[in-house]
Amino acid sequence: MAILVMAFGNLGFAQSKAEMKAKITERVFKQYGLVRESYIVPQQANYYESDGTQHRTTYYYDESEFYLSEEITEAYGDFWENESRIAYEYDFNGNVFEMLGQEWNGYDWENSLLVSSTYDVDVLSEVVYQYYLNGQWVNLLKEVYNFEGDVWTVLEWEWNGNTWTSSVLNTYTRDNNTIVHVVQYMEGGAWQNDEKYTYTLDFDENVTEILMQDWADPQWVNSEKTSYIYEGGVYTDQYVQEWDGGNWLDEYHYKFEYDEMGNAKHGECYGFGGYDWAPADGDIDIAYNYNAEKKSFYGSVVDMVYVDLTSVNENAQTSNVKVYPVPAENEIQIQAEGFQKAEIYSVTGQKMLESAMDKMNVSSLSQGVYLLKVYDQSGNSETQRIVVK
Repeated sequence: MAILVMAFGNLGFAQSKAEMKAKITERVFKQYGLVRESYIVPQQANYYESDGTQHRTTYYYDESEFYLSEEITEAYGDFWENESRIAYEYDFNGNVFEMLGQEWNGYDWENSLLVSSTYDVDVLSEVVYQYYLNGQWVNLLKEVYNFEGDVWTVLEWEWNGNTWTSSVLNTYTRDNNTIVHVVQYMEGGAWQNDEKYTYTLDFDENVTEILMQDWADPQWVNSEKTSYIYEGGVYTDQYVQEWDGGNWLDEYHYKFEYDEMGNAKHGECYGFGGYDWAPADGDIDIAYNYNAEKKSFYGSVVDMVYVDLTSVNENAQTSNVKVYPVPAENEIQIQAEGFQKAEIYSVTGQKMLESAMDKMNVSSLSQGVYLLKVYDQSGNSETQRIVVK
């Protein structure tokens, strides 16, 4: 997998074999109905590694409430340095058909990874990964999805320079509240068992346990187990244990805090050193909208800020204020009867700009989503969402 890591660089969604499997599983679970769309969406995540390194991922949305892009930066003293970013493109059904990954070279953005998805109506059928080399896109991996009843298969292909060759077969089988994921690899012209993951669901279809096993011919042998503790419909604790051949040994403990809407706003990772738990770096899964979706961040602490696109969009639909162009690049023009003044806020409530003119220069704002608050001469105000690119 060395070429895979090199091609993907710092992009967080596909750096390793484990993360590739996690992404495939997420897509399959979405078809099972376990991953749902949410209008409560992340706006910004700040995460810290145990050595003090601080990263930040900022999410931007377009006027149709789709992801526009997400950008990852790293703190250097009082400055934030670009690391990587991902831009999204959608089809007319709202499905992501392209993800463009880029890395910062210190002066400009460079292409790194292109992920292209094909759908059969709204069901994912194929995903192709390409990396950028010498000014052109080069094939790397391909995933082919197939669904029959409660069984999903995802066949992974590798590009050998001339053609696609099958390499890994993922088979998902659902039986009531259990989903079994078997991973096999091609050898000698036949599929050979490699790993098995057993997901146990509660009556609310929340994952309560993930049992990982390795194939040791002629049987499956325990390897790792992840357990979740739920309170009020959300998991407050996540435990990861490793099998030593006779007992389960503690490895990681993740703790989470939530807001009143079921969104994890804080996560912490602890490692077991043999005698006690201590802060450690790990993949912290931040779930939001009562486990409807989740995002993973590497570090010992994560703090997340959210925005409710529904409430913002409702305000925009009922507003008598007209703003153009959308998205904006340099300035916006405001049309409102009895216009008095306008203010622009970040989605976290920080006032960014204020003007008594119906034209506002927004070129100083970073790319993203903002709230425009317009006042009339009677002191009444209306708020709607704007997008700056």
